[in-house]
Amino acid sequence: MDPTTEFFESLNHRTPDPLLGRIRGTVRFELEEGDKLHTWLLVYSAGNVSAAQSDRPGECTVRTDREFFDRIATGEANPFAALLRNRVTVEGDLLLYNHLLHLVPGPPGAHEPRDWVRRRRQQR
Repeated sequence: MDPTTEFFESLNHRTPDPLLGRIRGTVRFELEEGDKLHTWLLVYSAGNVSAAQSDRPGECTVRTDREFFDRIATGEANPFAALLRNRVTVEGDLLLYNHLLHLVPGPPGAHEPRDWVRRRRQQR
């Protein structure tokens, strides 16, 4: 299974996230792959997140190529930096796109800062 499909399908198995508790809305992802267009619909609902392949419109529409979204899905690319660099385009409710930062993994090799501090203290 490719990284994009794994990412979207994994969202359906997440526990509710308190950081997204007040968020409600839909984001449509349009991912180009050659002459094909893959569409996914991400739904935020009171801390729950779900995703499915769907042609339904969203309150926010995100467009990029599938290969680049694979990099976002694996944490190799940051969604917000991608927006600033015009690697993705966003129409509609930009705040819904911004919450994607809570869903994608961090960069490969990244660590939880609090765990790192605890280990450093134990080494002293």
